[in-house]
Amino acid sequence: MDKYFNFEDNIFLVNIRLRMVQDILVLEPDPELFLKKTMEDIDFIDDILGLLLDGLLENPHLMERNEQLVNLYDIECQFAQTLNKFLTGSGNISALRFPVLGEKIVLLQTHSMARKKVIDDSRYAADQSLVEPLVSADELNELLKEY
Repeated sequence: MDKYFNFEDNIFLVNIRLRMVQDILVLEPDPELFLKKTMEDIDFIDDILGLLLDGLLENPHLMERNEQLVNLYDIECQFAQTLNKFLTGSGNISALRFPVLGEKIVLLQTHSMARKKVIDDSRYAADQSLVEPLVSADELNELLKEY
């Protein structure tokens, strides 16, 4: 990744692409025209969500890191819901109409669940580090003894 990586903008753009896929599920597009591209978009979103998470995990001191983890988690939830609609929906582009999609969607759901767990664990660890004092009570007493 580049030295400067704008997580907020990238997360925003992934959200826009995800909404476009969600719109495809609501509409009744011709699968011959849109099935391949829709699956490419879903793969792209899955890949980008993984890259964004990796970038946030590699930069624990990034300003607004927790906020971006929350944003990423929200998109993961939307992504999981969208994948579920592919599995359970009856639209023109669905696992019901194209059973081969079912295996692919289940794999992507597994990726999403794993990323959500990592985000949860990372946010929990960050919250715990905020609770732990930088200087223990014993160290503080020792430092203040001289005064």
